[in-house]
Amino acid sequence: MTSRLFVVALAGMALGCSQSPVVPKIGEQPIALSMAFSTTTLQLGKPDTITVTVSNSFDQTVQLLFDTQCQVLVTIRSLSGSVVVPPNGVRNCSPTASSMDLPAGGSITRRFIWTGTADFTPPGSSTALPAGSYFVSASINATNYSTIAAAVRVELTTP
Repeated sequence: MTSRLFVVALAGMALGCSQSPVVPKIGEQPIALSMAFSTTTLQLGKPDTITVTVSNSFDQTVQLLFDTQCQVLVTIRSLSGSVVVPPNGVRNCSPTASSMDLPAGGSITRRFIWTGTADFTPPGSSTALPAGSYFVSASINATNYSTIAAAVRVELTTP
C-alpha cells in the first residue's frame, strides 16, 4: 500500500512540474511582402505592372543581406504548378553579394512589367504564354531572412 501511495505522489509531482512550451506569437511578419496589380486580367502583349512592396514593422532600420543581385523575386506558375516565369524556373542573377536597407517602419517598392510572356523582358523578346490562369507570387530569400507573398490568380487572355 505504501508503494502505491508513493507512485501516485510521484506521478502527481511530475504532472505538477511539467510546463508547456511558451511560443511567442507575432501578430504580423516583422518584414512583410505585399503585391498589387494594375489588373488581374491581362491581355497578352499589353504590359501589366506587378508592384511588390517590402515593409519593415520594426522601429529600427533592417539590413537584408543577399548572396546575389536578385533581391525581390517574382515567380509565375501555371495552374499545374509549373514555373513559367522565370523561364525553366532559373533566374539570371549576378553572383555579386548585395544588401537592402529597410528604414524603420518604412518600405521599399519594386515594379515588374509583365506582358504575358515567359520572362520580364521587353515585348517580342520572349515566348508568349498560352491564355489561361496563372499564379503570381513574390519572395525574398536573404541570407538573414526569408518570406513570401501569397500567390494571386491572374487571367491571361488573347487579344
